[in-house]
Amino acid sequence: MARARTPNPRLDARGADRAAGVLLGAAVGDALGVPYEFQTTLGEDQRPRMIGGGLGPYEPGEYSDDTQMQVCVAEVAATGADLREAGALDAVAVNFQRWLSGGASDVGAQTRAVLTAAGRASGATAGAAMLQAARDFTAAKAHSAGNGSLMRTGIVALAHLGDAAEMAEAAVAVGALTHPDPDCADACVLWCSGIRTAVLEGTFDGVRAGLDLLPAERRGIWERRLEEAETHPASHFSNNGWVVHALQAAWSAISRTPVPEPDPAAGNFPAQHLRLALEAAVRAGTDTDTVAAIAGALLGARWGCSGIPLRWQRDVHGWPGLTGAGLVRLAVRTARGGRDDDAGWPSAARVPLPVGSPPAFAVPHPHDPGVVLGNLALLRGAEPVDVDAVVSLCRMGTDPVLPDADVEHVRVWLVDSDGDNANLHYVLDQAAREVLRLRRAGKRVLLHCAAGQSRTPAVAALYSHLAGGRDAETALSELRAVLPHGWQLPAHAELLDAVHALAAGTGARGVSSAGRSPAAGDALPGRGPEPERPAEFLKERWAPSRVRGLLLGLAVGDTLGAARGRLPAEVSLRAGVSTQLACFTAEGTIRAFVRGDHRGVCAPAGVVWHAYRRWAALQGLEPHRSLRHPRTEDEGAWPDGWLAQVPVLAQRRGSAPATVAALSGSGPGGMGSPTASRGCHALTRTLPVAVAVAGHDPKYWVSEARAMAALTHGDPAARSAAAHATVLAAHCLTCGAQPEVRRALAEGIRALPGADPDMTTEERHRLTAALQQAVEHPADGTRLARLAPDPTAPSALLGGLYAAASFPERHQVDAALRFAAGAPDGDSVACVTGALLGAAHGAEALPVDLVSRHELAWVLDTLARDLVAQMVDRPSGTEYGSGWDEHWWGRYPGW
Repeated sequence: MARARTPNPRLDARGADRAAGVLLGAAVGDALGVPYEFQTTLGEDQRPRMIGGGLGPYEPGEYSDDTQMQVCVAEVAATGADLREAGALDAVAVNFQRWLSGGASDVGAQTRAVLTAAGRASGATAGAAMLQAARDFTAAKAHSAGNGSLMRTGIVALAHLGDAAEMAEAAVAVGALTHPDPDCADACVLWCSGIRTAVLEGTFDGVRAGLDLLPAERRGIWERRLEEAETHPASHFSNNGWVVHALQAAWSAISRTPVPEPDPAAGNFPAQHLRLALEAAVRAGTDTDTVAAIAGALLGARWGCSGIPLRWQRDVHGWPGLTGAGLVRLAVRTARGGRDDDAGWPSAARVPLPVGSPPAFAVPHPHDPGVVLGNLALLRGAEPVDVDAVVSLCRMGTDPVLPDADVEHVRVWLVDSDGDNANLHYVLDQAAREVLRLRRAGKRVLLHCAAGQSRTPAVAALYSHLAGGRDAETALSELRAVLPHGWQLPAHAELLDAVHALAAGTGARGVSSAGRSPAAGDALPGRGPEPERPAEFLKERWAPSRVRGLLLGLAVGDTLGAARGRLPAEVSLRAGVSTQLACFTAEGTIRAFVRGDHRGVCAPAGVVWHAYRRWAALQGLEPHRSLRHPRTEDEGAWPDGWLAQVPVLAQRRGSAPATVAALSGSGPGGMGSPTASRGCHALTRTLPVAVAVAGHDPKYWVSEARAMAALTHGDPAARSAAAHATVLAAHCLTCGAQPEVRRALAEGIRALPGADPDMTTEERHRLTAALQQAVEHPADGTRLARLAPDPTAPSALLGGLYAAASFPERHQVDAALRFAAGAPDGDSVACVTGALLGAAHGAEALPVDLVSRHELAWVLDTLARDLVAQMVDRPSGTEYGSGWDEHWWGRYPGW
């Protein structure tokens, strides 16, 4: 007797979009991973592409057995079958055998063994035979928890959207046809739960919610496995032929990839999370197509068909002759309980014309006659349409778009109803870029929607902006003048607003970047106005306070962190070694500017190197002669400059082994050899360079920050952290008269790829994740310890960023410093925290009691004021004229 089944809920437009993305998302992930299966793992700077090859070999965009087997399940699910029932399982098993004998391009060892054994069985239904063969295999093998059931499980969730418990039963039953191991069953339940919730609610919360669907005794171990996935990168789970590692790798790629914040004019959209996370899944290595297929099903469920890049939708295909549209049809029919909608979509050969549709028309785009603007009726007429490609912005049938012509067809999921597009800006941008791509390929393009009155002019206007730099108002006005049958775009407020938002950038955004896909993390929380131009920043009345705040905040954080937040009362506070070195960085930077003014050429990193040598000489680390600069002919003048006369700087205040080792290895007049260290001092001592990044040439000075870190610390991660810290601090310095710390930090991360070409995707991911954690889970000591577990430069940067963003308000600076001091290496983290918050809020926001008692406060205050004076007023003059301070050269010799 058949069990009662809860019917699937009726999905709204967004829910249908998400359902359509499940099978398509799995397929594009599969095809993206195919070329890299069991190959050398891709690095963070390498971007996977759908280039085919792999173990097949496969055509570009062709999916493998992961999707092929899911199609076998989907063909049954799309009839409305209850996948828990014996009849449905028999039908799936028959499809598996049909696939094995006639369509399998690759077969997992366990799957082949089970299907082969089941094919030899007699006297049992196909499903029962396969289930018994799978049980026999599992009983005989010590390792039978392969990933072969998890890779095909997404469609099961769509078949049972109505009830989570029924869905779990179906997931276990379908998975057990080949993989009855408990780990496999649990993994399928968790992933189906994630997909079901993503389709119904648009979140990833269902994966963890699925723990409640597991046997009670197994929930704890899976909770720990999910936590482990959220802690480590996908590549950590390299044994991903095992179902547990496969799920962990996919979940790691999804959960650890930041969701971009929307910034349409800059080309940044939340839906890009799908692409970025799939690329991360491929970088897991080993069974790349399977991990990406697993991830793709959940990502497609969350972001929808409309969140999948059009180029992937266009290229994906595979057995048994399906394209992206065919995959969408199977998924949507499954979610609808085996039915089409009232218009016969998605199975109808032709979708009927909308009621009241205008007559067919075809008019040339006013800015490019190679683009023809039309409507759906045009495609139903008797007259041929002379184009090479069609971009459809409405639902289409299964028939070829132009039956008698060989044209490229791009289908775009775009609904002409406000509130029904989850990824509106992304879809419009993608569609306009497809038109641009086709035109650049020399193709004549038909752009159309159902009526040609709203979606068509919206995308046409954006094409004008991308191709020619026209603003939205101009493009829309000229389009309205040529479209003959009505103009409905103003009735669609969201669509019209999206066009203006996407065309808000300066100039022709597409001319220079049409082929560019934004990097990971291009969009971040807190989008706001751009900061003031650097040249103007230092002239603001509040600029000296910000620079003083950076240096004093650095010093107070260094001292407070070294004391773990417990400072003695009413006594002078001792400076740390990071503060001493930062003083010489600031002094060296001033001297570099002086040298440039007077000699016309300067290598700032080299000037700062000699500043560190002066510190070493004061510390007695080497005889003076081996550390003196060859230009200081009088040995008595070495070390020169006013900073060398400060007694505190000659006192030992901690250990900086990498810096000391590099300085000690230096011969007269030469640079030392950097150590392999990634220690925190590479960053903390480089922070003052942020003032030059903010007030001069950012790209040049970020490069110099890298070079300064590399003087002593050879590890690339240390150099990167130092450079990136200066950019974040620079954005705090320039964040306006009413500072917003989180916005400033977000802007800093956004600016990093342009300022530092050597930045990796993974580095940006980590910064974005740290900022997002601070926004969503502020002041969590456990999270701080995870972000900053050791005394390295990357830990100092991530920990300082998290602490500063956890306490962004002016009155919270003291609390932020004390929180940061509790990190495993409190002095470096608090040092960065103090510098960021001091730079944003100014010196007056720092704890007065601590600043007033700090032994180097007056030195840092002087250096800050002098740094601003040098960059703004050139007190010593230039090679062409004298300055207004006759003593400046003696204080800051520029030899």
